[in-house]
Order: sequence, then C-alpha cells, then structure tokens
Amino acid sequence: MDTKPQSQLWHEADSLPRTQSLGPAGLCVNAPAKLNLNLLVGPLRDDGFHPLDSFVTKITFYDRIELRLRNDGQINLTCAGIDCGSADDNLAIRAAQALAEGRGVDGVDISLTKFIPPGGGLGGGSSDAAGVLAGLNQLWCLDLSVGQLAEIAVGLGSDVPLFLAGPASRMTGRGEILQPVDVYPFWTILILPRIACPTGPVYRAFDAAPIQVAKQLDANKLTQPPSTWRDRLVNHLERPAMEISPELADIRDEISTATGLPVNMSGSGSTLFMLCDNQAEVQDVYGKVPEEFKKLCRAACLNEW
Repeated sequence: MDTKPQSQLWHEADSLPRTQSLGPAGLCVNAPAKLNLNLLVGPLRDDGFHPLDSFVTKITFYDRIELRLRNDGQINLTCAGIDCGSADDNLAIRAAQALAEGRGVDGVDISLTKFIPPGGGLGGGSSDAAGVLAGLNQLWCLDLSVGQLAEIAVGLGSDVPLFLAGPASRMTGRGEILQPVDVYPFWTILILPRIACPTGPVYRAFDAAPIQVAKQLDANKLTQPPSTWRDRLVNHLERPAMEISPELADIRDEISTATGLPVNMSGSGSTLFMLCDNQAEVQDVYGKVPEEFKKLCRAACLNEW
C-alpha cells in the first residue's frame, strides 16, 4: 500500500483509553462506534417499535468528548468535525440535561469532536450520549450504578444503553435488552460512503415488504475467527437501505467482487464493513480494494473495553 492511503486507513484504528483526565475539573471520553454483526428485524409492534435481535460490538473508531466543569449550573455544547446538527437535538447535551435533572449538580461545557458519520449505522450519537452519562457520573461524583445510568440512557434512545455495556452484546427487544457475548478479537475494514441512510425511511421501506425473521446465528460461533462465520451474516435492513440508495449496493458489489470477501452493512446503513481475522489480513484485503474506494476505508478492531 502507498503511504497516504495507509495513513488514512489506520488513523482511527489506534487503541485509545476510555477516559483521560484533563485535570481536577475536566475529563476526556472516547466514545466508540458500534457494528451490527448480525441484525434480524421483526414486524412493527403495536408500540411503534420493531423487535430486534442483533449481535453488536464496539470498535476502535471514536468520537472525542471533553467535559469541563462550570460553577454556574449551565450546560453548554460546542461541536467540531462532522456536522452535529442542532445543539438542542444533540444526544450529548440531552444526556447531560437528563443526568443533571433534580440532582443539583454543577454545570458543564461539552466539547464534542465528531469523527463517526451520522446516518451511517454506527451509533455515534448514542455513543456520545452514553459517554457523557459515564463521564459526568464520574466528574459530578454521582456514584450512580451502570443500571441507574442505563435507566436514563433508555429514555434517550434504544441504542444508548448498549454503549454502557461491554465489548459485545446480544441486543433484543427494541434494543434495550442486552446480554453479554464473547466475540473473537476481529479486525475490520469500514467503508464509509458519503451516503446518508436516514433510519425512518429505511424502516418504512422495510415495513412495506417485511422479511420473515430467521433463526439467529449461534453465539458460540462468534468466538471463532470471523473467516469461519462472516459469510453467514444477515442484516434485514440492508435490502430496504439499498432500495433507497442503489449506489450503496453498487459499492458493496464492486468491493466484494474485488476482494472476494462478504461486504456487510451495519444498522440501517450506510456504513459497510468487511471482517478480517487479524491485522495482516486487513492489509492484504485493503490492497485489493478498487482505488476509487480506498479513500472511503478505515481500519478498526474489536474495542475490548
């Protein structure tokens, strides 16, 4: 590989600590992205949610959150990097407000640097919310349990409790029921096309032609190298996402044909990924990716915290 693409590929794959002190009044939290390895979706329920059954892992691709105490009770958010949207709608500030409610805490300045693209199926906004909850629980000396934080998290969004859990979980219900699972310490090549797949339209396309729920992959297989099970992954939202964005299907097919590996989609899209057994396989597979798509690639591995 030439130097420039390799630098881009590994930029976000470096291992980072979960938190870093910024002195007595500050804390930095690294908020990881997630991958849905297998995602089964059931028909719309009466409560407006779809039943999910997914093996989900956290990976070494992060947003960065800096939290600095204020003494006036105000909660402020600034954002850099990828567009965060409206501050009022941002899950990071909503998480801080929910945690502060009724607790008489100090204020906080939240500085969010976004690397995880929105509309990519990587859960960046949910991870930011969980990172703020965990970081402020420490910074505000609240001493809440993970269970208590999860009760707040589920009110912010179905994916938020996931990021308070361990490296890998089986996620069921509408996303709020989590069971820890063991997963082989895989590596992955993420393909980050500049295509947004808004969750609402993808689910509406799914509802228009729902898929019969299949039997979930045996969790015991996930402890083996991905080369033994990566061709069995299913995402019920992939078809509707690619009906909405046909270009995404073209990218998937071209990269899969060139590399010989299955190319899967995370969540409701648009992030695609290929699973590898180790870092050496990542290098080999990346060398086979067509040149026009190399700039869309990032390497990551299982986040083991």
